[in-house]
Parts: sequence; structure tokens; C-alpha cells
Amino acid sequence: MLIRLGELSEQDSGKKIPVEDLVEGLEIDRTELKNLLEYLENKELIEIASIGGPLLYGHIKISEKGILKVLKLK
Repeated sequence: MLIRLGELSEQDSGKKIPVEDLVEGLEIDRTELKNLLEYLENKELIEIASIGGPLLYGHIKISEKGILKVLKLK
């Protein structure tokens, strides 16, 4: 998921990505998604940019630390 966020954000930590776009095609329920996003936020790899919408979170942003992690994973 972090790699996909890096791609959607084009490695830009200021770009807000709709959570719906991020999870499109993934077979993940709302509780799993919430737990995953909270985990990534606690690790300072993402930032919750807005709350609301059908998936609890509206938009997220990848952090600079998250971008570095994605680059290492590729």
C-alpha cells in the first residue's frame, strides 16, 4: 500500500491522495484499513490529511520518511 501511495503522490509529500483511490482494487475491509492507516501514521510514514467519507479517512499524504521507505523498497 505504501508503494502505491508513493506512486499516486508522485513522491510529493504535500499531495493529498483520496483513500478511496488508494484502496481501489484491494480486498480490505474498513476495520483492516483503519488499522493499517493508523499503523503507518504511528510509524510516521503517512499523515492523515482529512477525516470523513465512506472509509473513515478522506485523504492521506505520504511523509518524507514514507517516500524514503518507498525508494528503499523499489
